[in-house]
Amino acid sequence: MVRLDRVLDTLRRRPSSVSRQHETPADAEYAMHTARYPISTYSPFIKRHPWTDATRLEKIRLNTWFCLPEWIPLIGRVWDIPRVHAYKRFKDWSDQYGPIFSVNIFGINHVWLASDRIANDLLSRRAMKHSDRPSINQLADSKSEPEYLPLLGYNEHWRRQRKIVTQFMNTSSKAQFRNLPYLELPQMLSELIESPDDYELFMENYTGRVISRLSFGDPLHYDDIKRYSHGLLKAISPAAYVTNIIPQLKALPALLSPWKREERARHDEERVFFMRMHGTVSSKMAAGTAQPSYMKEVLDNQPKSGLSDMEAAYIVGMIGLAGVLTTSSTLMTYLLAMTLYPQWQTKVQEEIDRVCGDRMPNLDDSPQMPILRSVVMELIRWRPITPSSIPHETTEDDVYDGYFIPKGTYIHPNQWAITREASMYPDPEVFNPDRWLNPAYPTYKEPITKFPSIQNYTTFGYGRRICMGMDLVENEFFIAIGGMAWALNITKKRDAMGREIHVPQHEYSTYLISRPKKFAFELKPRSEKRKLQVADYWSAAIPLLDPPVANKIPSEE
Repeated sequence: MVRLDRVLDTLRRRPSSVSRQHETPADAEYAMHTARYPISTYSPFIKRHPWTDATRLEKIRLNTWFCLPEWIPLIGRVWDIPRVHAYKRFKDWSDQYGPIFSVNIFGINHVWLASDRIANDLLSRRAMKHSDRPSINQLADSKSEPEYLPLLGYNEHWRRQRKIVTQFMNTSSKAQFRNLPYLELPQMLSELIESPDDYELFMENYTGRVISRLSFGDPLHYDDIKRYSHGLLKAISPAAYVTNIIPQLKALPALLSPWKREERARHDEERVFFMRMHGTVSSKMAAGTAQPSYMKEVLDNQPKSGLSDMEAAYIVGMIGLAGVLTTSSTLMTYLLAMTLYPQWQTKVQEEIDRVCGDRMPNLDDSPQMPILRSVVMELIRWRPITPSSIPHETTEDDVYDGYFIPKGTYIHPNQWAITREASMYPDPEVFNPDRWLNPAYPTYKEPITKFPSIQNYTTFGYGRRICMGMDLVENEFFIAIGGMAWALNITKKRDAMGREIHVPQHEYSTYLISRPKKFAFELKPRSEKRKLQVADYWSAAIPLLDPPVANKIPSEE
């Protein structure tokens, strides 16, 4: 019989969890030896020593290196995890310990995944066990209150809302709203030409106007949508509130929890706005003046769906909040990438000129523009929108490839690590769209008229939690990035001595949705003629953006 003291001594003496390739021969032999014995072998010793963690012994039996053993009771490995950009530390650990490992943080078991294959195995193929969400501690009740669909627990509210959103995303709305990004784009291009230093404002305004029209049939609410998007992003980000790291703080009384008062004020303001928009669109429908929108579709079906007014308002409001910062962050990354890798700007511009001539590209051009699509694809790989991802929670015990994953585990598909898998992405830190165009790379797919495509890419999540708006996002990226390449030249800025100003590659924001911190670059129209064309496109779009003809494209004449 294997003695428990030897098992425990193994736990203590191993300095870190290591993958099989890092085990010594003695470790491997001992692991094989202990694996022959069921957990019941150790049960007499467990009863004799009540402080022994039986689950931990089970993990040894299943796999000797699944979790990081050196952790302090109650707080786990929290001292090793930086407050900001923690996904980079977890990527380092995955390089050391393998593509699946666990970390205990304040008594909660966190499993981190660094492989797209493993993430699909667990979160897609075993979605029944791994589709819940953890509670966001800064929010009052993110799992049960039918408000934030992407954060809801795996419950009836989630199923009902998911079904409704899928219906209106996949039916007439797709064609109805297809060209809104195209019609809104010339305003952003004109603003960038006139005042490039304000690019963050203009890009958020652009995505805000598009999502405001989609959500409510009116672009005038984009400022409100932006404000509440930033508020919710802060509330759910671990880097903003310590409550999102230390769950025990949620139990403190309100008097000792100023963050609770801040959250209550944010939430109440947000709810008033969503309910106001619900009422506004409802009144317009009664008067026969409502324009096509997601809110109109939800209200049309509300009697049949059984949604309360509040739930109906939040279904659409949440789509609005999710659509502003996610899209604008990638547009900002485009500016950074073209500043650092100007050769790809030239290649995209050559493709646009060859396919489109003088006109701005539109969605019908997509099959003929693989270089533009590869740039879009590489942007979301090179700098993932949510590099740490939103974790799933396990609803029942599971065993995967010898690893025991207990119920209540938080599973993180680490986007930063997954998009840097060495076997899939050689030289992952290099912005290289050629990896999607060249058959020599494992990421290449055919037909080239369809691929690369961001559909179902890791950035959009896994299984039953996958993003439902991928078509709209893909269209918006293609139009906005194609339009910027068509209209603008982006280069490094020079100082008074003519020297190029350094552009930092890795200075990104610390919240859940990541964007490059403001940086210096030069932005000019490709030509004076192109500048005039942008102005003409904007003038032509204005009457079309006064609904109901938002699905038309301005004349190219």
